[in-house]
Amino acid sequence: MSKILKNGIIEDVDTVRRIPIGRFWGINVLVTPFTWLGPFVFFTLHLLLNLLHTQLTVPERLYQSLVFTIAVEITTVLHAFGHILSGKMVHSAMDELLMTTTRDVNLYHGNQSSIPGHVHLVRSLGGPIFNLMVAGVCLGIAPAIPTGFWSDLTAGLISTNLFFGIGSFLPIRSVDGEIIWRELRRQFTPP
Repeated sequence: MSKILKNGIIEDVDTVRRIPIGRFWGINVLVTPFTWLGPFVFFTLHLLLNLLHTQLTVPERLYQSLVFTIAVEITTVLHAFGHILSGKMVHSAMDELLMTTTRDVNLYHGNQSSIPGHVHLVRSLGGPIFNLMVAGVCLGIAPAIPTGFWSDLTAGLISTNLFFGIGSFLPIRSVDGEIIWRELRRQFTPP
């Protein structure tokens, strides 16, 4: 089980085949052979969780799961963009973005221990802060969107971006919070 779902990733990042699909802003974008399963994983997860809501019809459950899946996939891309943007701001962006089935992984080549702490901090803050900003923008425009698919998607984007943004601050392994809190401790703890 340690190899499966290690750090919330189904694939073993160290050994999985990496397939290049292009470049974005100088960053190599890679996928695994199983990346395509991601939408199905999130759709099924939402569908199963939605079974707790007994008042919904089957079409309503399927619709909500579809909207949730689209919101998660968009939010994942926005999170990665935030990391790329913050990395560019400190002239130390990731070398590769690996898109796995369940989440994206920022890959850096070379010895990262020689990189100053503030660079690690800014790079790790990019994704969560960008997600929180997107959630704020969506909250601001939500009242102006007529009821329907677009308002449902906006609500989904609010919740998923808040989840990604706030959840990324958790001080747990492989989450941005691990680096954020480590670097903040280093900066505010006397040597």
